[in-house]
Amino acid sequence: MDNKTKIWLMRQAGRYLPEYQEIRKKEKNFMNLCFNPKLACDISLQPIKRFDFDFIILFSDILVIPYALGQEVEFKENIGPILGNLNHEQLEVNLSVSLAKLAPVFETIKLISRQKKNKDLIGFCGGPFTVLNYMIEKGTSKTHEKIKKFIKTNNQQSKKIIKIITEVSIEYLKKQIDSGVDLIKVFDSWAGLLDGELYKKYIIEPNKEIAQEIKKYSPQTKQIFFPRGSKANYLNFMKEVKPDVISLDEEFPEKVFSYAKKNDIVLQGNLQPTILIEGGSKLKEGIKKILNKFNENKHIFNLSHGVLPQTPVENVELLVETVRNSNEA
Repeated sequence: MDNKTKIWLMRQAGRYLPEYQEIRKKEKNFMNLCFNPKLACDISLQPIKRFDFDFIILFSDILVIPYALGQEVEFKENIGPILGNLNHEQLEVNLSVSLAKLAPVFETIKLISRQKKNKDLIGFCGGPFTVLNYMIEKGTSKTHEKIKKFIKTNNQQSKKIIKIITEVSIEYLKKQIDSGVDLIKVFDSWAGLLDGELYKKYIIEPNKEIAQEIKKYSPQTKQIFFPRGSKANYLNFMKEVKPDVISLDEEFPEKVFSYAKKNDIVLQGNLQPTILIEGGSKLKEGIKKILNKFNENKHIFNLSHGVLPQTPVENVELLVETVRNSNEA
């Protein structure tokens, strides 16, 4: 990486873009969209055409893994994902069957690869605990009571399912690499729900296994990990998992800066998505503050989570322009 701050945004392809909304009018079923290579490729490239971001991120969803394992997944407008019943006691994995269900994603990657020019393409999956969370909660949750109860009262079952999710995720990422992604990212969006031994068991260990297996399989493929909400655990995560890039939200230990610099880890983040919605001088100030804060480290500018649907397009233009102008200064 050169000294210029590169930029891309989580959920840069999606609901805030009018061109995405045009496609959604024709294809109402979100999972069908994820499994339509032509449309998913077009959506992945939309923010590149509009903003010229430094990275393309594959348009897909972390919930393709539960689908690949046989659980029904649908998305309802204004509600989010709804997952079907899961017979976790009888859950088994047949890798060839699961990967066959995900074949359209690999086709999407091949299509993007042929059109990506000088941009790097990021493939991804969900962190195993985050995927388990959705599988047990059967959707989004404010309290996460079901998953908390499940891992406490079904210790053997939860270990077994995490193992299955981890195994499928590794093979899924390998296939993404074979199909043409340049980097992989693991989104552990609900890592912050756990602490102590549970954090070690359900966050660090599965992510570490993914990191090690992908490193063995494809040493040149850079790895980004995002254990969102980890707070003080960010540092331990970095030490154990050894990512090439660590994606950060707003709260993390100051020692992350020195540890990342010493161990050649790139920091990614971490503007609040709500500031991007506000725009104007507050957005500019927020960007400059982050650029100054990360100035001594290798840094990819990003958000602390995904672009929100109500984000004005002109604010994203201002964001890109401000970051790019800082590179010229």
